[in-house]
Amino acid sequence: MSALDEAFVSLAEMSLAFERIQRNPTSQKAIVERSRIRLSARSAAGALTELKLASSRSAFSARGQKILAQPSLNPLAEFDDILFMSKVLADPQRQNSVPKSAKTAALASDLTRRLIPVLMQVKEAEVRASQIASKRQVVYAIIAALTGVCGVLVAAKYVYFPMERFIIKAQSKIEESRRRAEAASEAKSVFLATMSHEIRTPLNGVLGLAELLMDTELGDQQRHMIRIMKASGNSLLRIINDVLDLSKAEAGKLELEAEVFDAHSLCQEVIDLFLPQARSKNISLGLAADPGNGRWRVSGYSTAVRQIVVNLVSNAVKFTERGSVVIDLKEETAETTGMRTLRIAVRDTGNGVPQEAKESIFEQFTQADASRTARVGGTGLGLAITRKLTEAINGRIYLESTAGSGSEFILEFPVENAPAAAAEPDSAHMTSFTFSKKVLVADDNRVNQIVVVKFLEGMGCATKVAANGAEAVELENSWSPDLVLMDVRMPEMDGLDATRAIRAKELEGRLPAVPIIGLSANAMREDHDAGISAGMCDYLSKPINKAKLANALARLWPNEHYKPKEATVRCA
Repeated sequence: MSALDEAFVSLAEMSLAFERIQRNPTSQKAIVERSRIRLSARSAAGALTELKLASSRSAFSARGQKILAQPSLNPLAEFDDILFMSKVLADPQRQNSVPKSAKTAALASDLTRRLIPVLMQVKEAEVRASQIASKRQVVYAIIAALTGVCGVLVAAKYVYFPMERFIIKAQSKIEESRRRAEAASEAKSVFLATMSHEIRTPLNGVLGLAELLMDTELGDQQRHMIRIMKASGNSLLRIINDVLDLSKAEAGKLELEAEVFDAHSLCQEVIDLFLPQARSKNISLGLAADPGNGRWRVSGYSTAVRQIVVNLVSNAVKFTERGSVVIDLKEETAETTGMRTLRIAVRDTGNGVPQEAKESIFEQFTQADASRTARVGGTGLGLAITRKLTEAINGRIYLESTAGSGSEFILEFPVENAPAAAAEPDSAHMTSFTFSKKVLVADDNRVNQIVVVKFLEGMGCATKVAANGAEAVELENSWSPDLVLMDVRMPEMDGLDATRAIRAKELEGRLPAVPIIGLSANAMREDHDAGISAGMCDYLSKPINKAKLANALARLWPNEHYKPKEATVRCA
């Protein structure tokens, strides 16, 4: 038995230690041996517990049970005495005199030497019993084989055909379960796509009107509040995207696109997002990084990085009652490969994470302190999503924390040098350019119509609005616009059918193709592909902003350089 083997090893180690302590209780080696006794005693205690349990259940052979129960030298009782004496010798709080320590060690050594042979007898008895049982099993196996042959003959007649029917029925159930699983997966995908569409549609109005407000006469405080409103709306949009990405990650279909972004600005935007919450708790929130003279402009997976930092800062602010939360941004370059790696550490002065919770804190629905989470809120999904996103960008995330001393979550991920930015106008200035184009806006949502039309009018475009696909086809035929912005989900005729109808008319009349850009709250990859397949030349997901729309127009007419609007002069 494994408990016997463990008992042998532990007793042998303690026996050597007892003898060394007996020879010189005050030596440095004796101190080491006491530590060894302490460790061996733990294993021995576990082995003794298993032996007692097995003995109480009569799990040993008759010979082994008799040896363990003998009254003259009861092995289990002697084992208990040895463990007691080992505890006395190893306990640093007990101040034993040198003679007593030597005497205790001598007595423990003697008991150990007496007990090991007895346990060896038990081991031999168990081996012999096992050998006898093996021989019996061979005989039983032969009998069973003969019985089996008879059983096969009987089963061939009375079991085979019923079993065949059972297997066919089981296979039918498995196939039905598979179909149900596929239907559930399809229902989940439809649900996520529908919820994404229904949330993006009003969010497009919120963010679009907030951007339009920024172009009006506002005070500094009002502009700051609108910026925070836009940042919060964009954070909600990123959460929606992350839910879709998490679903794709679970299905093995997560696709991330690398893009150019400024890591310093990204961290600062996250700070601006959580600054009101930090101020309400009277804690400081800041960024510790050298602006870097442009070296923070890199190419990488900014969407995933942003969501990771948002999750980490959200947790830090949530679980910090006093002190500060700091984002520390650094760059590390490998000397051999020259690969650039960014390091973003979120450090707080909260209660910290206990050692036992560090390994599981990145798992779903896991929280280090459930009582605190009940007070401040949370689902336990943030760090699980963070880990999945980190793995998706080939990064690494880990935690350094001591209970009562705060926590530091460290994200490290590879980036590449960003290409030169001079080839394309800055997005911040794109909104001031003017395009002299006729644009047909097809959208059934009145708020979205207002937002898009205001964006286009701000860029000098003439616009007309269609509330469904049928109106869009009719207006495209009568008005001859330079561009059609086509929603997908519309009554009577959806945007895909309307696009196909326009393309069919152009093909039949050999007319030049009018550019059609999909503008929809359907943000899944398959929605984009469906739009392109229907004949759209581009596809934008809601919510959109003026800069995104201006960039789309610039891609359509690269040879027609847009002109900035002239500044209006206001008289005092």
